[in-house]
Amino acid sequence: MVTGEFDVEILRDLIAEGYEGQELLDKFVKFREAVPVAMKEMFDDIIAQSNGKTYTLEECLNDNETN
Repeated sequence: MVTGEFDVEILRDLIAEGYEGQELLDKFVKFREAVPVAMKEMFDDIIAQSNGKTYTLEECLNDNETN
């Protein structure tokens, strides 16, 4: 369940794309509902690529980390 961590970023992007009013609200709801699915897919990919090695969350999210 998404608890709002990405709300500001989602809204900022949608406003920058020119959405407003009811269309903004509709798009926001759609994107907000997609966040948990995207995060699960991201973490599933990380796990699949780890070859059994465990990493901290910080290591998984660090773009400079080479494995």
